[in-house]
Amino acid sequence: MDQRARNIIISIILVVGLLVPVWMWMRTPSKTYRPGSLLPVETATRGDASVAVDRSLLKVMELQSKSFSDHYPNVKVSLTPEPSGRTVLRLLDREAGAAVVDGALIREEDSVVSSMKRPVKKEPIARNALVFIVNRANPLIAINLGDLKRVFSGSAKEWKSLGGQSGELVACVDGSDFRSQAVLSEALFGKARRLSATAMPDIAGVISRVAEDERACAIMTLPEYAAALKSVNGAKIKALPVSRKTGDAPVEATPATVYAGQYPLVSIVYYLYDPYDPTAKGFGAWLAKEGQTLFERGDIAPYRQTERTIILK
Repeated sequence: MDQRARNIIISIILVVGLLVPVWMWMRTPSKTYRPGSLLPVETATRGDASVAVDRSLLKVMELQSKSFSDHYPNVKVSLTPEPSGRTVLRLLDREAGAAVVDGALIREEDSVVSSMKRPVKKEPIARNALVFIVNRANPLIAINLGDLKRVFSGSAKEWKSLGGQSGELVACVDGSDFRSQAVLSEALFGKARRLSATAMPDIAGVISRVAEDERACAIMTLPEYAAALKSVNGAKIKALPVSRKTGDAPVEATPATVYAGQYPLVSIVYYLYDPYDPTAKGFGAWLAKEGQTLFERGDIAPYRQTERTIILK
C-alpha cells in the first residue's frame, strides 16, 4: 500500500472516531433506556414512602410528614411507630424505605448495616434530650450527672443521699426503649452497660409509676415529657434541671438549651434511608432543610439552624 492510500485510510478512521461520539451525544435518548434506569421510576415528590419511627419520636415525625405532604400533595408518607429494637430492622428487612432513630446505632445494628450489600445512608436531622423526672412532691430541685450515675448504677438507695428527704429511691426506665437506655448509659458511664432500674412495660407505665409513687424517678425523652405534661398525670410529675458537676448551674431541658449544647443529656436523631428509594430520599432532603424549622414544634431541637432572610424596608 502506497503512502497516499495509507494517509486516506488514517484520515477516514480519525473522522469516524470524532463523529461517532458527537452523534451519540446529540441523538435523542431511547424511551426504553435511561441512565440510572436501575433506580425506581418515581420522583422524589410523587409516590409513597414508608418510614419506621422510634415510638418516642412519632409525634415529632407526624408534624414533618404532614407538612411535607402539604407541600407535595402527590406524596404519601406512612409512619410506623416501633419499639426502638425494631425500627432499624424494618428498614433492613425492606419493610420500610427509611427509619428515624433517636441516638447512634448500637454496635450490633451498625455491624449489620455495614455488612449489607444494599447501601443504607445515615443523616443527622435533629437533637433530642433525656430528662430526669420525679414525683411533684419530691423536694429536690436539681441534680448533677454524678448523682445520676449513682441513681442508675444502683449505688444511691435513699433520696437523702442526694440531698432529699428520707425514703427509698426507686429508679425506673421504659423497658421497651433500649435506645434511650443506651444513650443514658453512654452519657453517664461512657460505654454501654446494664442500668440498675425497674423496667416498666412502656412509657405510659413509667409516667404512671412516678405520678403515683413519691419514691420513684425515671428517665424519658423530651417529647415524651412534653406529652406527659398534657396528660392526666401531668400535674403529678416534674423534670429536674441537670448540671454537669457539683457547683455548675443546673440547666432545664428545652429545644434552645439542647441546640446550644448547654443541657448535658443530648442525643442525635438520625434518618436512615435506602438511596434507591427516591421518595424516602426526597423526604430526607426535606427533613435536612425545610423540616429543620419544624423540629422545635415537636419539642426537640434542629440539627442545624436554617438561614433566615431579613428584609429591611
